[in-house]
Amino acid sequence: MDRKPTFPPILVLILLVALLSMPPDVVAGALIQALDSGHIDWSAGTVRASGFAGPVATDDGVPADCPAELIDTARRTAQANLLQTVGAVRINAGSRVVDRMTQSAAFREVLASLAQNAAVTRQEYSDSGLQIELSMSLTGGFGQFVLPEEIRQVDSITTLATAEPMLEGPSKPEADADSGPHTGLIVDASGIQAKPSLVPLIVDELGDGVYGPAFVSREYAVSRGMSGFAATLPAARNDPRVGGRPMVVKAIRTHISGETDLVIANADAARLRSSVVHLTFLKACRVTVVIAAEDGSP
Repeated sequence: MDRKPTFPPILVLILLVALLSMPPDVVAGALIQALDSGHIDWSAGTVRASGFAGPVATDDGVPADCPAELIDTARRTAQANLLQTVGAVRINAGSRVVDRMTQSAAFREVLASLAQNAAVTRQEYSDSGLQIELSMSLTGGFGQFVLPEEIRQVDSITTLATAEPMLEGPSKPEADADSGPHTGLIVDASGIQAKPSLVPLIVDELGDGVYGPAFVSREYAVSRGMSGFAATLPAARNDPRVGGRPMVVKAIRTHISGETDLVIANADAARLRSSVVHLTFLKACRVTVVIAAEDGSP
C-alpha cells in the first residue's frame, strides 16, 4: 500500500511563518522591501501598511459594539505606519523621504495628507479586532511632489516616442541581438549590493552619465517612475515598460556616490549611446533594474 508523504511539524511551521510574513499580492520576481511598519513594493511602485484596533471594552469589561470607532482607530494607526514606511523610500543615493520630512514641516504635512487619502486595500474583522491595510502609489501625485525639480518636462517627448516603434509585451529570446531597434533598457545589478531608489543614476566607468534625471521627461517620471525594479532577470524581461526588445547590460559595481547609483562597462555605455533610439526610450523611462533577493533587503 502506498504511503502518503509526511512532513515534520517543524517544517510545516516554518513554511506557514514564511507565507504569513509575505506581503499580500506578491508577484513572482517582485522586489519587496519589508519594514516593521509596512512594505515598499518597488516593482509595483506602491507602499503598503496596516493598522489594528482591538475591541473597545465598557466599564464592566464587556466588549462594546463600536465599529465606527474601531475603523477610525485602525485607519489612523495604518496611516501612521504608512507615513513611517514612506519615509524609508530612497529618493536618490544621498537622501530618503524622511530626510525631507524632518527638514520641512510643510513637506511632512503634504505627505501626511497623502497618507490620509490612501486607498483601503484590505479590511478584515475578527474576534480580536479590526485590521485595515492602506496603499499609496509612488507615482502620480506623490511623484510630482517628491521627485527633484531637476527632472524637467521635455516638450519633444511625444515626437521622440513615435519616432521609432516601441514594442509592448515581454521580450523575446532574441532580445539581446541587435536585429532591430531596442525598446528599453534592463540593467542587471544583481550581486553588487545595489539598492532601489526613486531617482537611480547610471554612469560608465569614467563617471559620465548614461541615465539619470537629465535623460528623462518629468511627464513619464511622474506617471510611471524613473525606473522599474525586479528581483530576477526573467521578471525584468516580462516588464511591459521595457517593451519587446530591451537592451540588457550588466552593472559591474555601485558608484562611489551610493548604492543606488550603478556603473556599467564603457563598452556597454557606448553600445547604448550608439542606439539611434536610446534617447527615446530613456526619456520615456523605459528602464528596469534587476536587484536580486540575495543582495539582502532593499
